[in-house]
Amino acid sequence: MMRRALASRAARALPRRRTPERGRLCALALLLACGLAAFTGCAPTGGKAGFDAGQAQALWASFAASSADAPQSFSLSASLSIQSPQKSARLLVKFWGNLERPLRLDLSSGMGQTFAMWREDSLGWLAVYPLSSQAFTHKDTKAALGRLGMPIPLNLKELAALSAGRYSTLLPAAFKSVRKTSTGYEYTFGATSVFSSVTLDFEGKPIHIVGKGVEPWSVDLGDFAAAESGRKPLAQRIQLTTPGGLQVVLRVKKLELSPEAMTDSSLELPLPPQARHIPLDRPGDFRAPDLP
Repeated sequence: MMRRALASRAARALPRRRTPERGRLCALALLLACGLAAFTGCAPTGGKAGFDAGQAQALWASFAASSADAPQSFSLSASLSIQSPQKSARLLVKFWGNLERPLRLDLSSGMGQTFAMWREDSLGWLAVYPLSSQAFTHKDTKAALGRLGMPIPLNLKELAALSAGRYSTLLPAAFKSVRKTSTGYEYTFGATSVFSSVTLDFEGKPIHIVGKGVEPWSVDLGDFAAAESGRKPLAQRIQLTTPGGLQVVLRVKKLELSPEAMTDSSLELPLPPQARHIPLDRPGDFRAPDLP
């Protein structure tokens, strides 16, 4: 009797033979489960719960919209701190010009002594350094600054756009994907953009921009001033950080925007006849001016 009971229990424990109908049902259930998992994986996700696609789209639409009274020119005064593993300096900045160029930027020491005068237009970059009696030229501002030991991944036009809040001239009109973070929504861009992503806070202000590269660089925006009538709030602090350890912080003291373009005469930078002219887009040895 005991043997028959054990045999009966063992038989019940054995898996039932799968019929063709049962196999088809199992396969269908597995296929549906995989499809649901794939669909869920494609949905926008982020580091914080409560992703709101409508809010993310509305913030982007407001951010990307061009102002009806977009400025044509600007003038600002600021302080600039430069920190790197090799050097550090604090300078005063005067930056002015047309947002579509030409642009002028003067750097001076805290005592008011002019250190450098830069000019950028559609043809390239010119820099005059009175203390060393040198004048540098290059077709590309970023490449020129790299040769001078300041690998800043922004030219003057891009810096002007950041300062004046003309983000639509920097970033693509559409984003590729978006995710929610603890500080806002991070929008990423396609392969053709030189920028990797921008993060908008929950009020729609751009607070973090990431550039592309083997090791990406970033720009942090903060200390936003109260918005003027019909205009968006502008960052009073622009901080650039590069993978090589260079950190540049621009603190805006005064910014004026104008709907009219500046005259060419107010943006000229004559090449001093006594200065040594050094084309940085050609090979050759030179001594880069030391920071004050």
